[in-house]
Amino acid sequence: MGILKNYRLLLLEDNRAFASSFIQTLEIYFAEVFHATNIQKALEYKDTQAIDIIISDIKVAHENGLDFIQQVRHYDRNVPIIILSAHKDEAFLFSAIGLNILSYELKPLTVNKLQNLLTLMEKELSSQTSIFIQEQLSYNREKKELITNKDVAKLTKKEALFLELLLQNAGVVISAEEIQKEIWEEKSMSEAALKNFLFRLRKKSSVGFIKTVHGFGFTLITTS
Repeated sequence: MGILKNYRLLLLEDNRAFASSFIQTLEIYFAEVFHATNIQKALEYKDTQAIDIIISDIKVAHENGLDFIQQVRHYDRNVPIIILSAHKDEAFLFSAIGLNILSYELKPLTVNKLQNLLTLMEKELSSQTSIFIQEQLSYNREKKELITNKDVAKLTKKEALFLELLLQNAGVVISAEEIQKEIWEEKSMSEAALKNFLFRLRKKSSVGFIKTVHGFGFTLITTS
């Protein structure tokens, strides 16, 4: 589930007790979790933050969660949205047709249900083109480009493979041996070659995103 650490989630849920527990779990997996208890606050987060995926209840503070989803869909057809409800309401399900809902989940979430949901989210987000790394820094998987604010840097084949290796293992230290095995086409990779490679890659962004863990390897610097 390491790849989820590259994404930010918005939860629209007015049950504070449930939300508190759920958020503690979500924060283990995601870079950031934003919590709104009403539609107005949820729309504010969607408009001001780089939200990658949304989980929304249906009945929120005497409001209809589908109204929020419809408003989001007016300008964003792609962000994955999951409905989380305590009731299997066929009328709501029928109304959700055409809103491109990723999944309709029922409370309570068992351990197995949660694992399945996390796997579903990981699969869906893995298919997305743009990957959030940290504030003002993202990676376009399709174009192999690193975007810092509005500056775009084209990555070489090795640079893209290395960055994608770090993204797939967010929070994990990648050793030089793993880099040799997964990226380097040559039979051997010298320390000088690796040092030069990292120097060139780091120069492609004004934001530090690669951390050297001396004696162990390298890891991605994501949002705190």
